This record gives sequence, C-alpha cells and structure tokens, in this order.
Amino acid sequence: MQDLTVSKRTTQVLGELSSNVVFKMWSLKKFGSCGSPDLLFKKFCARMILKFPNSELVFISLKYVQRYIKHGNNINITNEYQLFTIALMLANKWHNDEIYSNKVWSEISNISRADIDAMEISFLKSLDFKMHITKAKYAFWLNCLKKYNLTSKHEYLFAKKIKKTTTSQEILPKPGFNYDARIIQPPVGFERNIVASHYAKEYKLFE
Repeated sequence: MQDLTVSKRTTQVLGELSSNVVFKMWSLKKFGSCGSPDLLFKKFCARMILKFPNSELVFISLKYVQRYIKHGNNINITNEYQLFTIALMLANKWHNDEIYSNKVWSEISNISRADIDAMEISFLKSLDFKMHITKAKYAFWLNCLKKYNLTSKHEYLFAKKIKKTTTSQEILPKPGFNYDARIIQPPVGFERNIVASHYAKEYKLFE
C-alpha cells in the first residue's frame, strides 16, 4: 500500500467529502431523497480519518459504500455511521499491510463488537466478496469524486461506465484479503469512549 498519510487540514477536507458522499448515497437508498449530513456526522468522519490517516483508503472505502448502495440488500446496517465505519474497516483490512482488530474499530466507533462482526460479514456478502478495484475503475472513481466535489451533483456518485481513455499512475492495492497483514495496536493518540451515547454528544476534533 502506498503511504498517503494526510495532514490535519486535509483530514478535515476528506471528512467533509466523506460525510457528504456517504450521507447522500445513504439518503437516496433509504429515503429516495438526497439530504445533507449534520455537523456531528462530519466530525465523526473526520475523526475516523484522523485515526487512520491514509487518503487512498478513504477513497477506496467510499467506492465500497457506492457498491453497497447499488447492490446491498440486507438490513444489518441501519445508519450512515455504521456504513462508513464498516467500509473504512474493510478498506483497511483488504488493502493495508498493517490492520487493526475489530475490537479496536468497535472502541473507536462506539459500535458494539458483535455488531461490527455481523455487519462486516453482511457487507461482504452483499458485495459477493468482490472487493478488488481495477486500475481503470479506481481512476474513474477518483475523477467522479473530483467532479462531485466541484459541482455537488450526486449523479457523479453513481456513474457506471468506464471511459477507455481513463488512465492512472496511482499505485493500487493488491487484490484479495491481505492475510499477511500484521494486526497492530490502537492508533497513536487513541482515547477510549470518544464517542458517547451513540454519537449524541459533541466533541472536539483537533486540539
């Protein structure tokens, strides 16, 4: 995996983009309308990205969200917080050399370990375990995110065709689950119980 660590400022930008992409696609799937995320969800996304600062994993996780919205047909995932957490966790597990245990993801997201385990399997089954992203699809997805960020037109989030002229010099993740990944300790600066009462309380992103 290419090292694409990001600054705190970039983390805020990615958090804003991620919260908008996830919430708009989730709203369309659940309610048939395109809403906007609240401040609490924006902070949640930014804080999750701050704990796992790799921009490529964020973009991959958003692609997984798109696939789930288009093909997912289960009821295990019930809100946008769960959806982003599971997508980011799977991007980390499938495409990173060092991974965190489900216990760590549970503690950071304030989602129970049992729910994390169940939603992980449910998410994978919904996508038929198709987690690999080709070079062309990845490049096209980045272009779609760029256009969405510039125009706010959600149609770019559901583009289906891949342009034959699309190329990319990005170093892409290896296909398949990374069985050789090393499970490591919680991220530096991790504090327990950072999100309380299922995201009901405000908290500071940056100190």
